[in-house]
Amino acid sequence: MMEIIQSKHWVEWLITICKFGFAFIPVIFILLLIPLERRGAGFIQDRQGPNRSYFKIPYFGRIRLFGWVQDACDGLKLFFKEIYSPSGVNKFIFSIAPAIPFAIVLISPCVIPWFAPMVFTMGDEVIRISGQTVDSEVGILLLFGLSSLSAFGAVLAGWASKSKYSLLGGLRTSAMTISYEVCLGLSIMGLLLLVGSFRIDEIIAWQEANVWGIVAQPVAFFCFLIAMIAETGRAPFDVAEGEPELVAGFHTEYGAMQFGLFYMGEYSHIGINSILVACLFLGGYSVPFVTTETIQSNIGISLAVLCGIFVVAILAFLHLLYRYARWYKKSAASNKQVILREYSLYKILGWAAVVVFAAAGVASALFFHPEFTVIDGQPVYGIGVALGTALIHILVLLVKAIFFCWIWIWVRWTLPRFRYDHVMNLGWKVILNIALINLVVTALIAKLLGGI
Repeated sequence: MMEIIQSKHWVEWLITICKFGFAFIPVIFILLLIPLERRGAGFIQDRQGPNRSYFKIPYFGRIRLFGWVQDACDGLKLFFKEIYSPSGVNKFIFSIAPAIPFAIVLISPCVIPWFAPMVFTMGDEVIRISGQTVDSEVGILLLFGLSSLSAFGAVLAGWASKSKYSLLGGLRTSAMTISYEVCLGLSIMGLLLLVGSFRIDEIIAWQEANVWGIVAQPVAFFCFLIAMIAETGRAPFDVAEGEPELVAGFHTEYGAMQFGLFYMGEYSHIGINSILVACLFLGGYSVPFVTTETIQSNIGISLAVLCGIFVVAILAFLHLLYRYARWYKKSAASNKQVILREYSLYKILGWAAVVVFAAAGVASALFFHPEFTVIDGQPVYGIGVALGTALIHILVLLVKAIFFCWIWIWVRWTLPRFRYDHVMNLGWKVILNIALINLVVTALIAKLLGGI
């Protein structure tokens, strides 16, 4: 009889250490979202976007990486600029305030379940490993608490700056946090009522077994999404840093890397919030119409399908390159030869990636057929299957999160900024009431159906 081991085997310690690497997920979102937003804003506004900075590669010439080089240069500029403090400020609080939102966001990934619990065999032992670094019974409450703490950075920055504009921005931030945190909590109460747990992994498991949260609670989804956008302080809810009234709000007196920390904290907060929305309403790491057991029992085919999706995505990217290349050849642009040489590098790398992923997919489908052991009527596979399943789950969750990140960007660059009184009215008089009505209706339906 095999024994289930938890928190005792060296493999679990090794995987747990690796799970701390998820804390760098917000940094990856920063590197992705900043160029995505700047290029996306250019696309929405029918302009080119950032493209002036470049580096040179022999034969291929100037390489701009679709604006990534410009973003890297802007980041380096902020990093090397002199940090100054205006006279009369509380220097200690003024200095630590920008780091608070970013530090809080680096802690948040530890609460998020990135993959289904691993159950695999190692010799004569069966090991179970949770999909989240901090296996909390109140994961959703802990995540909400961490999200609320990020507002302290703006409030402290506004108070310590000794500026009326900064102070008003900090006060607006605190008022918005109070109002929309209430809306956030009430909007998901209906979903928590159906699931019967505060654990995020159990919420995802319930969606995998029944239906996604966006289908079970569509009203709650839209309330939660609006409240989440407002809580991040993004346009059209950026009244705390509105240029026409407050110059730059709570970060008026900040420059160099202190402003950069506020900037990075905002984008990393968007990434974490997008992951949270995906976990609560889009099934988290679960693959649509496919259970975790199905993936494990067909892991070779599953990895082959994943490689096939990468191949299709790269081919779509190459198709766009070829279309743009044809357009540049016919245009009278003065730099078309430079751009065409740059595109040729992308084509070479793209076709190389197609070959690699296609070969990996074929190899997985032909040779990856692992054995399993039946324990308590359930098949238990080896560590290779567990890691492959975890990889698929992580990628699925990140794709869903990136989709919501684009919604954040689209909303910011298409809707006009609200007035401060409109923001408050929307939170207290509209979203709050809709969330309450949704909670009552959900409770009544669940009671009638015998769910509670």
